[in-house]
Amino acid sequence: MSTNKPTGIDTYNATIERIESVADGLWIFFIRPDTPIPGRRPGHYVSIGLVGPDGQKLVRRPYSLSQSLGSRADPDLLELLVIRVPEGDLTPLLFNQGEGSRLFVRPKMVGTYLLPELRHDMTIILASTGTGVAPHMTMLETCMKTCRQVVMMECVRYGAELAYAGQIREFQKTHPNLVYISLITREGGTKRYIQDYFQDGILEKEHNVTIAPENTHVFACGNPAMIGIPKEDRKTGELSYETPGGLVEILTRRYDLSIHKARQPGQIHFEKYW
Repeated sequence: MSTNKPTGIDTYNATIERIESVADGLWIFFIRPDTPIPGRRPGHYVSIGLVGPDGQKLVRRPYSLSQSLGSRADPDLLELLVIRVPEGDLTPLLFNQGEGSRLFVRPKMVGTYLLPELRHDMTIILASTGTGVAPHMTMLETCMKTCRQVVMMECVRYGAELAYAGQIREFQKTHPNLVYISLITREGGTKRYIQDYFQDGILEKEHNVTIAPENTHVFACGNPAMIGIPKEDRKTGELSYETPGGLVEILTRRYDLSIHKARQPGQIHFEKYW
């Protein structure tokens, strides 16, 4: 009996059940593993893979799980919002696949970009750029069931890239505690960025959102320039910012929020996408 581990297409253990084209080079892949993957939590990601040009080695990449709202959701289906990167290793292969194609999915849910224990007095702010909206879609309904207020913010280049805007706006009609803000940067009109809403107090003035360390958590996912990921001095704990004016800097200085760490819980959670 052979003890060799499977390689190449022999490792494939999932099927692309459906593909939705959102915009040019932006698709939603609905993938069904042969065996359901347990332990799923809002904010988790999975790794997928396809055989590369050599015909043997798997090209793998991690992707945050997304989730359609309401009756559209299927707990055993993996939903991925993916943008095609022409110079990338995996996405050119992935975008050549069709419905019914096979691929590899690592049978484990992983990630630390997770919700805290939710309370009724909480305000949860979900801020994203581009495909960074994906993990926030997995969090939205859970937050809405418990929290006093949920703010969903996303910033994209073009309106066509708002993959879930229709679902969110429909959901908003029956959920008055949901604030939805979509920002578009390359189609004319007043150009605003997510950071502006915090720096200039727009959330408070225009949307009646109160931000306080006692009951607010902010999740930021996507472009590192939006997040403004700091470096921390190991001796002093002082933070420095290579990209000034990012969300983390504004939240720590203007609102006195702190960065969440495994051993030191805080109110700012972030996940960069490159």
